[in-house]
Amino acid sequence: MSNINLLPWRESAKERQKQSFFILIGVSCAIAAVGVFAVNQYFNHQISAQDQRNQYLQHEIAILDTEIGQINVIKAQKQSLVNRMKLIDTLQQSRNVSVRLFNDLPLVIANGVYLQSLNFTQPQINVVGKAEAYNRVASTMRLIDGSGWLGQTAISSIFANDSALMKLSEFSMRFSVLNNNKPNSAVKQ
Repeated sequence: MSNINLLPWRESAKERQKQSFFILIGVSCAIAAVGVFAVNQYFNHQISAQDQRNQYLQHEIAILDTEIGQINVIKAQKQSLVNRMKLIDTLQQSRNVSVRLFNDLPLVIANGVYLQSLNFTQPQINVVGKAEAYNRVASTMRLIDGSGWLGQTAISSIFANDSALMKLSEFSMRFSVLNNNKPNSAVKQ
């Protein structure tokens, strides 16, 4: 009879298994909580590092925006200076046009052509005058076109005027200043 155990050994084994199961669950929960906490800390660290990089980039972008603004101001100043230089160059080139025109006018006006008025609006010149014959006006047009710096002649009107003692035809003509940089090269008659 000594082999019979009357103690409830199955219940104590179940109790030990239950305790080890709860201990295992507790340890697993603790490990899971530590893992979740570690992952959370890792991602929070990554987020804060990315926020710092973003702030750095925003700061650098703001600096570059101010530099770009300064570059745009400098470009506008440069364009203003270039426009002024072009204007000065244009004025420099055209300052002697009227003097040159009046110097060359006797050379490009044919004999028998008389000018009554001359209107100069850069680069267009309008002339009103009288001529003894139509071919004198045509000769004047050829001389103007051959001058090298005047050209694009066009007759606006030409008609005979019977009211004067001499039979002179009245005409209206226009021509342009083509190139002001060439030296004086008017064609002589």
